[in-house]
Amino acid sequence: MNRKLYLLLALLLVFTQLQPAQAGGPKDENALLWKISGKGLKKPSYIYGTIHAVCPDKMMISEALQSTVTQTEQLSLELDMDDPNMMTQIMQSAMLPEGQSLKAMLDEEEYSALATYFKASYGIDLIQLDNMKPFMLYTMLLPMLTECKPESYEQKLMELAHAQQKEVLGIETVKEQMSAVDKLPNELYIDMLVRTVGDITKSKADYREMVELYMDQDIKGLQELMKRDYTKDDYKKFNDAFLVQRNKNWIPVMEQMAKTKSTLFAVGAAHLAGEHGVVALLRKQGYKVTPVAK
Repeated sequence: MNRKLYLLLALLLVFTQLQPAQAGGPKDENALLWKISGKGLKKPSYIYGTIHAVCPDKMMISEALQSTVTQTEQLSLELDMDDPNMMTQIMQSAMLPEGQSLKAMLDEEEYSALATYFKASYGIDLIQLDNMKPFMLYTMLLPMLTECKPESYEQKLMELAHAQQKEVLGIETVKEQMSAVDKLPNELYIDMLVRTVGDITKSKADYREMVELYMDQDIKGLQELMKRDYTKDDYKKFNDAFLVQRNKNWIPVMEQMAKTKSTLFAVGAAHLAGEHGVVALLRKQGYKVTPVAK
């Protein structure tokens, strides 16, 4: 996996980790694959909830999912990963405003701990990353939590789509996705960064637990896992920025794509559930959205 794609997958992974699933939906919300029909659609479209990076032994592309790729006419991810300009756009959004620096945001002990970790893990002097937003540094930590060379559901689905000469699209732009990041203060990302490095053993254990819950399609369990490490106030901030508003923005885009061509939408699993999830929002628009068996 090339370095640029690895960074992108780390960026996408953080949205899955930050987005808490909502309670209060029907019991079948634990499904990962959903069929969208009705409201005049000539052909059904589908939604699949992903986890953005897993070890190879955990990568499971079910027969139902493979069949869905074959039945649909195009694949839409959160971002258009086929766009050759995507990584340039991400890196342009990754820099702190002029006059700000990472070092100024940390006390001496915190900076020393991060510098030691980045040097040992990546061979990078932290001063070289001094003008990057704390969020971007946090995404660099995430692949380390897998304790393997991770694979991506998005990449696997892209490969299947490409093999069938199908177009790959994005629901939102890099600018739109990064605007969600910028809604939260750097102090919150600094706290996440410091906590992760401060107890990397716990962070790896939490990640393993998250993967197991995902493999079990236990959306409620994912919710509880994500909730427990945040204060109620921080949880709401993350929820509003990374889940609620983005889901609302996605619905008209998804509707237009589904009307044009039968589409498989593949997004972070936490986008699916609850009253603000894409399943409920599509139902409110008059579509029939039903779970598909594994």
